[in-house]
Amino acid sequence: MWLQQGLSLAAINQQFISFLDEAKRLKAHYASQITLLVGLETEFITPRDLEELECILEQYQPHVIEYIVGSVHHVHGIPIDFDEATYRRSVTSFGGGGTRDSTEGDRGQLEAFLLAYFDAQYELLQRFKPEIVGHLDLCRLYTPDLKFTDFQEVWKRIERNVEYAIAYGALFEVNAAAFRKKWKTAYPGPDVAQVGFFPSLTFLILFFL
Repeated sequence: MWLQQGLSLAAINQQFISFLDEAKRLKAHYASQITLLVGLETEFITPRDLEELECILEQYQPHVIEYIVGSVHHVHGIPIDFDEATYRRSVTSFGGGGTRDSTEGDRGQLEAFLLAYFDAQYELLQRFKPEIVGHLDLCRLYTPDLKFTDFQEVWKRIERNVEYAIAYGALFEVNAAAFRKKWKTAYPGPDVAQVGFFPSLTFLILFFL
């Protein structure tokens, strides 16, 4: 199978392994001058992605890979941050919505989409306990005014995920790329940022402009 960029899956895997090898070399070479931390960001398109990640971590953690950014970018195997049309295709993949706008149309469809996102996130947290939780609420990238509290079960999932991550000591990413994508705030939105807001909740601010 060949990807659009012209690289096979095997070639991409080898490219990543080469990156890790070079990172290990640079870390050793500059050890007297600077502390370098080497990490990776997760992907969860299908269960196979998590299986492959386990294999990589068995080989390279902790002597090369020192931290994980736990992120979800797909729901039902469809990208949710590529463009708005693809995002809406992911939402409508839950059926019952046709081409109606996900913010005003089939409420059940949108709720199913959100639940699937946060359940995938929870599975990722449980399985790998990533040191950093990436863009917690990416699932509303193209609907920034969406209120999770309007969906009781979705809000329960958010509280569950945040509390679980806090319990094992995770950091939470604050991602400024949201401003470039026409948000008024960074990820996560103010409502999510206030979940479990007490001293044990720590944010790692990352700027992706």
